[in-house]
Amino acid sequence: MDEISQGLTKLQTSGDSGECEAGSRAPRYALGSFHGVEFDVVAWGPKDAKVDLSFACMFEQEAAGASLGGGMLSLDQSLDRLLTRMRAGGAFKAQQLETLHLASLPDRLAPRSIMVIGLGNPETLTPALLERATGMAIAEAIRLKAATVAFAPNLLDAGLSDVAGMHIASSMLAGVFHALATATLLAEAGFSETPSIRRWSFDTGLAHIDAAAKEFASAFCTLSTR
Repeated sequence: MDEISQGLTKLQTSGDSGECEAGSRAPRYALGSFHGVEFDVVAWGPKDAKVDLSFACMFEQEAAGASLGGGMLSLDQSLDRLLTRMRAGGAFKAQQLETLHLASLPDRLAPRSIMVIGLGNPETLTPALLERATGMAIAEAIRLKAATVAFAPNLLDAGLSDVAGMHIASSMLAGVFHALATATLLAEAGFSETPSIRRWSFDTGLAHIDAAAKEFASAFCTLSTR
């Protein structure tokens, strides 16, 4: 076992962890703390995250030949296909960094609210866009005074399977860390309130939880010590 694997802490999941895909409690890996925020990786989808604010990412369309799947499909179905109907009708096109906030949700969904962030054309996705998306998510979570937050990129759900070279974990963490550090600095200087966020979770599928946790742990170790 390497150093990163040894540093990971797999938490005993509790009642606030939501339900994972297999119907049991969702596995959760702790990553560490940055500017007072605890970070972890959890095997749940956007609709199962028992948090104040759950972020889900959506593209203008799925990758060539793919159909919507995974946690994003489950979310859409739980909303009576609201997201795909709005996208098809042009009310929410899921263009780059376009947002849709669902502030009031039915009881069958675990989060208190959900925000969908558009990522545009899946064929033109870049690490820089993912970094901007998580930075925007931090700003929105602070604006909405959320204490617990979950973020799902939903790349596999859109049919994007070949993203190894994009350094997904590093890109998303870089966006979060930069935005959080900036917000903290402004608060310490007296120009804004102290950020409300106390826990940030990155969503992943149950089948990918161990690999995703290791990737995030490596990125967290590198970025949090800069």
